[in-house]
Amino acid sequence: MNTRVALRVLAREDAELVVAWRRDAAVASEMFAAPPRSIEDHLRWYDEMRSAGDRREFTIVRTDIRPERAIGTVGLSGISARHRRAEFGILIGDHAARGLGLGFEASKLVLDYAFGALGLARVFLQVFSDNASALKLYARIGFVQEGRLRAHAVRNGVAADVLVMGLLADEYDAAPAQ
Repeated sequence: MNTRVALRVLAREDAELVVAWRRDAAVASEMFAAPPRSIEDHLRWYDEMRSAGDRREFTIVRTDIRPERAIGTVGLSGISARHRRAEFGILIGDHAARGLGLGFEASKLVLDYAFGALGLARVFLQVFSDNASALKLYARIGFVQEGRLRAHAVRNGVAADVLVMGLLADEYDAAPAQ
């Protein structure tokens, strides 16, 4: 797959950029976790994430421009070797990188890793039911809606529905979509 993005392991040095992305109102409104209050809060989360060992977080780097630039993060959490599953998450923090298919490419790289190197049987995600751009991305990848959690998360003071979507290894097409 000729991709315009590469993944590198999320580093402590990414803290300022990740915190800025997560504090952005457009990004924060689609996330379940509250934005970090400070760089120090993010670094505490980072250290806990690294020591827990059940999470793989990557920085998405756009490689088709010079200089190359980080545009977001993508990862797997709650990785269970016993149950062969993990939860998927992606954040495109760079507004200029949205709508270009870069999230699709980064997602494919992580899913290739999940179903290949990690040998997972299932990857799932949760998404606000009105997040049209994310739903379009997930459907293009092959995720299938498995359920609706009614009034599951509060966003901007209002209870919102959340969709659960899943993708099984034997359903996943590692080849790039045209």
